[in-house]
Formats: sequence, structure tokens, C-alpha cells
Amino acid sequence: MNARNAVTAAFRRWTRSQDAAEVLAAAGVGPWLALTAFVVGLLAVLAWAPGARDLFGIPFGTALLCAAPMLTSGLLFSAAHRRRRRIEPWGWLWLACGVATVHFFVAALMALSELPGAAVLASLFLFTTAFHGRLHRVTPRQPFLAVGTAVALVIALQIRQSDEHLAFFGVIGPAALTAELYLGTFAVQHDRARADAERLRAAVHAQLLEQQERDVGRLSQALGEILGYHHGLDNALLTAGSAADMLAAMGVQRGALGRSEFEELVKKLHDSLAQIKEMVTEIRAKGRRYAGTDPEPVELPPVLESVQASVGLRFPDVDIQVEVEKDMPLRALMRGGTPTLRRVVENLVLNACEGDGERCASEVRIRARVEPLSGRLEVVIADDGPGFQASRLVGPAEELYTTKPQGTGLGLYTSECLLRASGGMLHRQNAPGGGALLRMLIPREYQ
Repeated sequence: MNARNAVTAAFRRWTRSQDAAEVLAAAGVGPWLALTAFVVGLLAVLAWAPGARDLFGIPFGTALLCAAPMLTSGLLFSAAHRRRRRIEPWGWLWLACGVATVHFFVAALMALSELPGAAVLASLFLFTTAFHGRLHRVTPRQPFLAVGTAVALVIALQIRQSDEHLAFFGVIGPAALTAELYLGTFAVQHDRARADAERLRAAVHAQLLEQQERDVGRLSQALGEILGYHHGLDNALLTAGSAADMLAAMGVQRGALGRSEFEELVKKLHDSLAQIKEMVTEIRAKGRRYAGTDPEPVELPPVLESVQASVGLRFPDVDIQVEVEKDMPLRALMRGGTPTLRRVVENLVLNACEGDGERCASEVRIRARVEPLSGRLEVVIADDGPGFQASRLVGPAEELYTTKPQGTGLGLYTSECLLRASGGMLHRQNAPGGGALLRMLIPREYQ
């Protein structure tokens, strides 16, 4: 009973290590029909083609009978699993027997062939067993296919042409079993190393995301509190403006005010400017908010089209084009959902349209696709404007930095922070032909 339980547990481990989707894709009816035609043609060549007949000497009818179990099992298996997406335990047992029939067919060709031809077919047998060992994860702890290979060799020996084939099988058989077990063990170790690497990558990504959330934790709070500072800023600016107007008038009419009044205006101007500086400093100190909400799926194409329409109304002279990959669904995962993603893209497109305050873009291209290496969404915004200053391409974007006379400097900074809070990234560079090139990588929802 213990031995039976151990075998059952090992068989379950073996089935769990298989890639059912890959097996079902390779075991379609079409591939097996093509293999059937190929085998019949190959046997005809080996049996009757000039030169091949002398080298191999394989009888066509006997070889076709040896191929019958393989072809019958494969066609029936593919028909039984034609509309299935998973393989039941009985299906895996059937698969193991089917692989054994493949090994028997190739071993039978070696047994039926003359020795020179058998040496050529031995390379095919070694390749077949090694391939199946790697594909189906054959190991000493899960040797089910290896047992089938050994049985296939023993049966094929019964139809050998001569006793000299016995010594030949004595060399090729152990070599094939060793290759099958070795490559299967290597594949299992590779799977474990890849799984460990994935777990490590996920842990590092989680730590980076946590750090990003702490880094950007105060951004939205500052943005929300800006409205609260508006009243104070307006008053301070009004006072500073009045004082500046009086000082300008005094510059034209010297002596219109006494020194005490002049000093009072100067003091009022300094106080107002100090008040403005204090408010701005406080806004910068509260630059981020904790972004603790879960990411929400957002359809990317409608967001890009909405930004194209809204920014196009503000900048009718700028040609804004959107190109979206049609083959795959583009659903981003963004903290704050659609409004946050729209704000990020709109800020970047607005920056491209505005340029540096002196020169603006006349053309903006927005391209979205699934990035093939990372699987994330990639949004590239390219323009033909002045591009970035070289000093601004090093390090993260700085808050309140701007080259535009009427700008606040929050657009690029806000977008980068919000992207990082969602686990995304923003890369800034200048295009080789001129203009700015922004590349966003955004986490994607997998369906």
C-alpha cells in the first residue's frame, strides 16, 4: 500500500510539472495527420529509395506495423482532447503510453535496419528520448516515461535483424535513458530556479512599490491644499502688487512720498513676498500623499482619445495623433482609476504642446502598445518641440521647476509621482531627430 501511495504521489507531482497548454497545442489532429503522412513517406524512402535501401534495408510493411500503435494512439488522443483545456489523470497516463509507442517505433527502425543504417537511426532515437525527457520533466523520482522507453527497447529487441544488434542496443539504450533523465532533471531544476527568481522579483517589486508609495505619499495632499492657499496667496500678491505699483509711481515722481512712507511700502512688499515664499515652501514640503488604494483597471484607448480631444481644443494648431495596438486589450492598473491616468497623460501632452515657453510643438504623437519584454503597457509621447535641457534628464523630475513664464512646474512632477505610486515608470529623453520623448510603463491587467 505504501509503495502504491508513493507511486501515485510521484505521478501527481509529474502531472503538476507538465505544461498542459503546450502538450495540447502539440497534440492537435492536424499535426498528427501531418506526422502520419511524413512517417509513411519516410518509410517508403528507407525501404525503396536507391542507396537508402542498401544502407537501411527496412521492410516497409513491418515498419508500418511498428508505427501503427504510435499513429493510432496519437490520433485518438488528439481527437479525445480536441476541445479540452486541461488533461485529466487518465489523459496523462495515456500520454505516457503514447510517448512509449513513439520510442518503440524509432527503436524498431534501429532493430529492423542494417547495422550501418541503425547507427544513423540511433542519433534520431537519442534526440527523441532526450527531447521528451526535457519536455515532460522525466527525473529519477518521476521516471514514468523512462520506464516506457526501457519497455519499448526490450520489445524492439525481439524483432532485431541479428545478434549484433543486441550489443548495439546495449550501448544506445543506456545512453538514451541517461539523456532522457538528465535533461528532464535539468528542466526541473531550471523551473525551480525560474520560480525562485519570480518570487524574488515579486518581493523586490513589492518593496520598491512600498518605497514609491512612501516617496509619493505627500503629493496629492499638497495638490489638495493648494486651493486652501489660494486666498492667502491672492491677498499677498495683491498687497505686493499694490506696493510695487506705488514704488513704480515714486520712481516717476520722486519726492512724492517721504522716506518713512517709502520704507513702509518696501517693508510691505518684503512681507508679502516672504508670505508667498513661506506658502510655496509649505506646499513643497507637503508634496505627496499616501497612495494606499488598490489599483483599478482602466481602459487605456478611451483615455488617450479623451486627452487628444480636450488638449486639441486648447491647442488647435498642434497636430495630436493617437496610435493604439489593436491585437491585445490595453487595460492599465492605476491607483485612482481613470481620473488619475487621464491627469497623468494630459499633463504630459500639455507639456509637449506648450514647449519651453518660447517654442512649442507643432506635432505630438501618442503610441500605446504592450511592451513585449516586461508585459506592461507602454505609452510613448513624442513631439517636435525644443526637447528637454540636458541637466533636466538626470534624476527624477523636480517639483515647481519650470522654464515657462506662467508655469507652476507641477505637471511633469505630478505625472511621474502618480505613475510611480501605481508601480509604473516615466523615462524622459530627447529624440534623435529633435523634440522630447516620454516613455511611460504602466502595470497591465491580464485577462
